[in-house]
Amino acid sequence: MNSREIVARTLDFSIPERIAHSFYPSDLSWGGVHSKSPRNFWQKKDSAKWTRIDEWGNVWEKTVSSSRGYIIKGAIDNPQKAPSFPLPDYKSPSRYNTARTGFKFSPEKWHIGLLSGSTFELAYSLCNNYLSDLLSHYEAIRILHDRIDELLRDEICCFKAIGADSVMIIEDLAETLDVSMSLNLWHEEFKPRLKSLCAFVHDKNMKLFFHPLEQSRLVSEIIDSGVDCIQLDTPETIGLKNLEDLQSQYSVTFWCPLDINTVLPSKNEKFIRQKARDMIKLLWKGKGGFIAGYYWDNAALRLHPKWQDYGCDEFLKYGAHPFNFSE
Repeated sequence: MNSREIVARTLDFSIPERIAHSFYPSDLSWGGVHSKSPRNFWQKKDSAKWTRIDEWGNVWEKTVSSSRGYIIKGAIDNPQKAPSFPLPDYKSPSRYNTARTGFKFSPEKWHIGLLSGSTFELAYSLCNNYLSDLLSHYEAIRILHDRIDELLRDEICCFKAIGADSVMIIEDLAETLDVSMSLNLWHEEFKPRLKSLCAFVHDKNMKLFFHPLEQSRLVSEIIDSGVDCIQLDTPETIGLKNLEDLQSQYSVTFWCPLDINTVLPSKNEKFIRQKARDMIKLLWKGKGGFIAGYYWDNAALRLHPKWQDYGCDEFLKYGAHPFNFSE
C-alpha cells in the first residue's frame, strides 16, 4: 500500500495499514500557484524592515523577527471599485508548472493543490476596511466574493488537470489580523459559498482540505459545509475528545501535529509521547480519519526538533496494524 492509497483510505475511514503522516518521509506532496508579479519580491525599506507588493496589489511589510510578513495596505481603497477591480488570471497552465513537476516526480504520494486562499481571506486582504465595507457596500463586496469564487474554481480545474488528488484552502489570517466575524454573517455569506466550493471539488472527484483561522467556534461549521480534512496546529484548543465527537457526526479527517501551544512547548518527553498516543487512540483508532502532522517551523517555536521527533516515534510505533491499542 503506497502513500496515496494510505491517505485515500484514511480519508474514507477504510482501515489504512498504518497512520498517514506529513513528517519525513511524508505521504503528501503539495504545490501552489506560481505568481507572475515582478513586484512579488521583498525590498529593503530600512535596516529592520522590508516591503513588497503582491500580484493582487496588496502592500506587505515584515521585520527581522517575522518570516512571512503581513499586509499593511489592501489594494482596494474604495469599495465601489470592488466589482471591477482586476484580479489575477489563474487559468494559464504555466502557473502550475512547479506543482506539475512536483506531482510528476512523486506519483506514489497524495497530491495537494494549494489554493490562493479562502473567499473571506482574499477579500479581507484586498479591502482596507473590509468589515465596514461589507456592511455599507454589501452588493459591491458580494460581487467581489462571486469573482473570487470563480477564480478559485479556475484554480481547482487547473490542479485537477495536473494530477491533484485534493485542493487545500489555508485561511492564514490569524497571526496577522484581528478578525471578528459573527456567526450570522458566516451563515449568510460564507457558509453557502464554501458548501458550493466543496460540491464543485467533489464533482471533480477530489477532496477539499482546509486550514482555518484558529477559531474553534467555526470548525464545526466548516466541517458541516462538506470539507473532508481539517488541518489544525492547535488541536487542544478544541480538545481531542471534542474532535472525536465531531468524527462521530461527520466523516472528517483531522491533520494535526502535537499542539504547538500546549504540548510541544512543555519539553516533557513523557507528556509529548502520551499526547501522541491519545491522538492515535481518539482520532485514528485503526480506521483512518487522522493524519499525523509535523509543524514546519521548529525555530519559530524555539524548539529543538527532538521534541517533535518523540511524537513521530509514537505515531509510527502505535499507528499501525495489527491495531490493539490499550494504553
